[in-house]
Amino acid sequence: MKPVLVFFALLLAGCSSPQREPQTFTVSPMMATAYTGGEMIITWKAKVDETYTIYFTDAPRGKLPDWKPLPQANGLKGTGQQITVRDKVDSEDQRRYRLLADDQKPY
Repeated sequence: MKPVLVFFALLLAGCSSPQREPQTFTVSPMMATAYTGGEMIITWKAKVDETYTIYFTDAPRGKLPDWKPLPQANGLKGTGQQITVRDKVDSEDQRRYRLLADDQKPY
């Protein structure tokens, strides 16, 4: 069989397979960050009745992160308004953040 015919046969066979339900993945809320005056400022629009925690790691990219809850941003209740959290960090730090809602875990 010619390679082109094999390709079209496989293509058609794939088109007749049953449709699968799309997978849904929980997405972290959108957050904005800015560094100024020795502080990282983290801001996001919180949904009503959701609980938020910001996790941080100081592990550089490529290393296994050890995510820990940021003490001042652990279990914050959303009210539908913007939430702003400040974290004092040195400009040389490689700290990374994750904003998670409700029972989400960073790993």
